[in-house]
Amino acid sequence: MNPTNRSKKKEFNKSSPNLKSKEIKRITKLLKKKVYPSIKLKMHHNSKYSETDFLDLLTYVAVTHDFTNNGSKTFELLKENTPASNTVIHHIKKLHPEYVEKLFIKTFDKLIKEATKYKPFRQRVDLAIDITEQMYYGDKNDYMVCETKPKDGTSHCFKYITINVVENGKRFTLLALPMHKFTTKAKVVRRLITYAKSKVKIRYIYLDRGFFNSEIINLLKELRVKFLMPAVQNVKIQRYMKKYEGIQSRIIDYDMGYRKYNRAEFKLVFVNDKQGTKRTFATNIVIGEQIAHYYFKWYSKRWGIETSYRVKGDFKARTTSKYYSVRLFYFMWSVCLYNIWVLVSLVVALIFFIDLKKPLVTAKLFGTVLYSSEPKGIT
Repeated sequence: MNPTNRSKKKEFNKSSPNLKSKEIKRITKLLKKKVYPSIKLKMHHNSKYSETDFLDLLTYVAVTHDFTNNGSKTFELLKENTPASNTVIHHIKKLHPEYVEKLFIKTFDKLIKEATKYKPFRQRVDLAIDITEQMYYGDKNDYMVCETKPKDGTSHCFKYITINVVENGKRFTLLALPMHKFTTKAKVVRRLITYAKSKVKIRYIYLDRGFFNSEIINLLKELRVKFLMPAVQNVKIQRYMKKYEGIQSRIIDYDMGYRKYNRAEFKLVFVNDKQGTKRTFATNIVIGEQIAHYYFKWYSKRWGIETSYRVKGDFKARTTSKYYSVRLFYFMWSVCLYNIWVLVSLVVALIFFIDLKKPLVTAKLFGTVLYSSEPKGIT
């Protein structure tokens, strides 16, 4: 799995789709061999099915966006020795949520270790932190259920927070964590950034305006990371906006808060977008006012996280289970599948000298290769 090997580079023809297809299959199988063993479901030693059997079924269910019950019936027509849906759910729901979280963190560790073998991940990367919600129609008092804005007939959800690389061709999730309704954003952001700093070199971190408060800003400064986020246009900022109404861009030193323990100092940016609308950003990235439009250019990378969320939906199984372990496992497995998919495209692109703008294979085709391949004997 070393695309820098010169003799191997000469062997491949960039224009050959067959060679590309073979490499996609080879790298997918190799990553399966590396990742699957890290997913321990606490199976009994004499179990009829292996963990690979379970994960292949869950991959199939994820890429077909089906319920496990329906998917298992279809999958048994495609592959022998397939577990029934109730067997799969039984093994997952008996896992403690903390165990599931630690299980996948170890899996993310393994995938990041693979990714950082390659130059694109050894360079400084831009990251984005965001919260994603999965709407829930059960009891609001169920474990880990949070309140949110009404949507699709419910105001309850499960929340997850992620930190993602948002560079083209390597929109990779470094870490995903569940959030409880009493979880503070600052606590989990600290954990995400501390983890990310131990894995990659960070250039900038982008956050949405939901993180615009003095506690988060002081935390970002404490952790010594360069950040950029839209500022909430409160009364004080609105007064500044009127003051700079006829000015294309202005950067000022801003002091947020009124009490000593609730204050934060940062650069407040006022800049007109292409339509002439005044926008505001909070940042500690210092540039000249004449090139303030760069803040738009940089922050636009954050939209990559929206793309990654849409694509993660391509690996999302459906479930009505009220067991939180099942919900958490399904979400983390979708992130894991997404990361493997991104990594396969990255490695194959390096082998064939392709300027990677988007993955080289569809999520469905990748999933098919993953669940249908046998990792034994792949080197």
